[in-house]
Amino acid sequence: MRLVQTEEDVGLQRTVLVGDLNMNPFDVGVVGAHALNAVMTRELARKEKRTVASQPYRLFYNPMWGHFGDRTPGPPGTYFYAASTPGNYYWNVFDQVLLRPQLMDDLVELRILDTDGCTSLVTPKGYPRSAETSDHLPVLFRLNL
Repeated sequence: MRLVQTEEDVGLQRTVLVGDLNMNPFDVGVVGAHALNAVMTRELARKEKRTVASQPYRLFYNPMWGHFGDRTPGPPGTYFYAASTPGNYYWNVFDQVLLRPQLMDDLVELRILDTDGCTSLVTPKGYPRSAETSDHLPVLFRLNL
């Protein structure tokens, strides 16, 4: 993986990966050892690596797992899709913040935003205002570095 090679080249493992991954936190492209290898808990991430077929893979911590559903503060995801397919999730968390274990305890704030401070980014039903703003809701995070 080029990311691991870059970390080795610069001698640091305090990597933050942020963006629209176009996958949910549970998709193989995020959790797979040969992919981003991101886990849902700090306890798992503290191991720093996991071994698959005798090969060690560096872990990321993915705090976005905790932002699914309506029992969380803020919107129940970053992207809403109402497809008429049998396996539709409706709400997805495609926009993610992944942290190497060396930085995960520095995360002091993480929110999915439904306003820019002046204008609502969601409709009265709570869906992203796709026509006026974006079909994805933004993620705000703050690290205490």
